[in-house]
Amino acid sequence: MMTWILGFYLILVLYLIYIIWMTLGLTRFLNQKHHKFKNPKTKFSIVIPMRNESDNLPALFRSISELSYPKALFEIILVDDDSQDDSWKLTREFQTHYPDIKVYLISNSEGNFTPKKNAIHKAISIASKTYILTTDADVLLPTHWLEIYDSTLQQTDADLLAGGVVVAKRASFLSHYQHFDMLSLQAFGLGSFARNHPVICNGANLCYRKQAYLDADVNLGKEKIASGDDVFTLQSFKRKGYAIEYLSNPESVVWTMAQESFGEFWQQRRRWARKTTSVDSWYMKGVGILVTLMQLALVLSMFLGFWNQAFFGFLVNAFVFKFVVDGWSLSRMAKIQNLSFCWMDFLKVSLVYPFFTLFFSLTSLYGKFEWKGRRFAK
Repeated sequence: MMTWILGFYLILVLYLIYIIWMTLGLTRFLNQKHHKFKNPKTKFSIVIPMRNESDNLPALFRSISELSYPKALFEIILVDDDSQDDSWKLTREFQTHYPDIKVYLISNSEGNFTPKKNAIHKAISIASKTYILTTDADVLLPTHWLEIYDSTLQQTDADLLAGGVVVAKRASFLSHYQHFDMLSLQAFGLGSFARNHPVICNGANLCYRKQAYLDADVNLGKEKIASGDDVFTLQSFKRKGYAIEYLSNPESVVWTMAQESFGEFWQQRRRWARKTTSVDSWYMKGVGILVTLMQLALVLSMFLGFWNQAFFGFLVNAFVFKFVVDGWSLSRMAKIQNLSFCWMDFLKVSLVYPFFTLFFSLTSLYGKFEWKGRRFAK
């Protein structure tokens, strides 16, 4: 039993060291001076795949209409993936009400890729602008979104810019959990960029040069993986040696809605987990293993404590240290994105986090998962 306890403490120490090391990398973003708006010149094709999004489209369209960027410099390409609701009708109404905004609605016909990858690839093939900006149909876009991307691209001439995504907190505990979970993913992503190991980004807020995307052949070997269009794009750009940057300006963050039911949330996490095994990054896989082992040590110590009280001692010590360090890390990430941070809400989420994480990890290893009414094997 003593060997197990020492092993658990070793995992805890390694975990804490990694979180502290990663979080310290965020320091340069905390004090970063953001680029001032320049005379806009970058041309964007905004690509939005959609499937049965009639509940979300009105809010998305309203945020598009409020974008403070010259309308001649951007176009919207919505790719409908066989929606069975009023998504098509709502899009047509938006086109009618805002004729000064170039909005294209195309059908996601069958292709060589899984639906979302195919939608993005098809939209890019007809896009007329220099830069592609991908987002989702269930997000809200900030007013100065395009201006911030434009000024950053003029300053850095990056081939890929990854932006932040925030899950809106509502009254439900599940939405609070998803808010902090997304915040932790953002901290990992931004911290990895800061440490020159960029491994994850989010397709709900991702910009890249169109020609670079075509040259990188980002879907090669990943055609049948349902998720990962964002991570595989980042990975391909890294291999090509393209310039990659993270957009930390809080005014560039897009907001998305939390999954309303645990079943939907579970399927979403299974979909995300499946792409991890296909990512060619030992760094990302190593961090994933470390995080999983940390959660496993907490759960096992809870049960083993009934046979040996020393495990209860580890459980208390590990939870307190982990809670403080994780909270410090996420509060800094929240500050970067100009968000409030509630320690009490984080405490509630922390109590169930190990169980949720292990459940999602274990159930993602087998069986098919559902997304948008379809079933996928990977």
